[in-house]
Amino acid sequence: MPPCAPDGVATKRGERMAHLPDAAGAKRDSKLKSITPEELARHNKPDDNWICIDEKVYDVSKWAASHPGGEHLMINAAGTDASAVFHAFHTTHGSGNRAINILKHIPHVANMEQRPKTNLEKAFQELREKVDTDGLYKTNEVYYLMMALWLFSLLLGTVYLVLTAETKLGAIGAAFTFGLFLQQCAFVGHDTAHNGITHDRKTDMMIGIIVGPLLTGVSTAWWKRSHNAHHVVTNSVTHDPDIQHMPIIAISPEFWRKGGVWSLYHKKWFAFDWAAKALISYQHYLFYPVMAFARWNLYLQGFALLFNPNIKTEWTNLELCSLGFFWTWLSLLTSCLPTLQMQLIFLVVSHMFAGILHVQITLSHFSMPVYHGATYDAPMGEEFLRQQCATSMDVDTRWWNDWFHGGLQFQVAHHIFPRVPRHNLKKVQSMLQELCREHDIEYKVMGWLAGNKEVYKTLQAAAMKARETPTVEFTESEMWKAMCAEG
Repeated sequence: MPPCAPDGVATKRGERMAHLPDAAGAKRDSKLKSITPEELARHNKPDDNWICIDEKVYDVSKWAASHPGGEHLMINAAGTDASAVFHAFHTTHGSGNRAINILKHIPHVANMEQRPKTNLEKAFQELREKVDTDGLYKTNEVYYLMMALWLFSLLLGTVYLVLTAETKLGAIGAAFTFGLFLQQCAFVGHDTAHNGITHDRKTDMMIGIIVGPLLTGVSTAWWKRSHNAHHVVTNSVTHDPDIQHMPIIAISPEFWRKGGVWSLYHKKWFAFDWAAKALISYQHYLFYPVMAFARWNLYLQGFALLFNPNIKTEWTNLELCSLGFFWTWLSLLTSCLPTLQMQLIFLVVSHMFAGILHVQITLSHFSMPVYHGATYDAPMGEEFLRQQCATSMDVDTRWWNDWFHGGLQFQVAHHIFPRVPRHNLKKVQSMLQELCREHDIEYKVMGWLAGNKEVYKTLQAAAMKARETPTVEFTESEMWKAMCAEG
């Protein structure tokens, strides 16, 4: 039985299943009323939160705070059909039918008006089934065993080079090795955040804590909370934390069109004030220097989340202990270098080299279109697929440099099938590209240098717009007018 086969439904490898189980594991309740998308959209507040999954409408208002991925994801989905997102993140691999079983205990308050599915919806459903039946969710254990040996060799090499370094050049060699270790560990942490290695939530979480806070100082809880939001609302000006970097960077004038933007993730107003204008006006020059030091911000973000009393996180004490261990062992290792100058060289250069990771992360999204709100404007039922294809870009790589990108080069495929192990994403990419060709959807792939050039041009274009845009005081912004019921 393949990993995603419904209970009691045996299939052979390569044989397509007739259907996948719907989210509730049961038929629509004919006694409940049917509602229109417009009626569903009216229930879009935290205390009145209805979402639709497979034509069944659930009231998740009271349960949202218990959602393992975070309440903010449920708020993002309020008043929408979240079927495609649900199936992308709640496969049955490893976790069984946990999510489906939870839905059985959430109030099923209505049904959606039935409508004919579009040809694209049908084709995407068939593709989802084929990804399952072709065994592409199955993890190659040898691949990750070799990955573990690779990471261990980088860590061992770092320790050896630090202990034997006698010159600045030796410290730089140790720094590059440690920077590569930090970058490569981040890819494994990314895999575990999506339950993409063992497909067991607790096991992957433990692996994530080892390669995250314990060995590299990055909070797994922070990464999962932020990254899950990014996946659901990719490139939303108001919702995606991965593109909300004002006052330093803004990839589009949409961030200051109303004098700033309110972040639904950070729960704060990003104002287009004098500081934002001054920095954004030169962001195309500042981008790479900022990326070189961006990792230090990740450390701060992790502590800020774990000590935030208003946000519930899992295994908080274990994460804090792991972070304490990281800073202890890193401090001890750094102190083994003979001079203070060499110690600073090791820390600064290693983190600057690891900054390549941040360029890799931003490369697939910064030059792509943005939108407002939690829902991408597309034909009903096609929103998720079209959103991910429109807001993400793959990086063209070859066999000899695939390892350096850690699966991030298949960003479109990964966003649509986030649970698929990275070593299978190449196959998924080919299947998606065929689907997109048949339905006239752009599937963007660019080389590393060309992609960086596009990001630079995007930042430069936004910078030129910022220079000619007057700053707006908060009391003159659209946010202030809305608060005062003036607009």
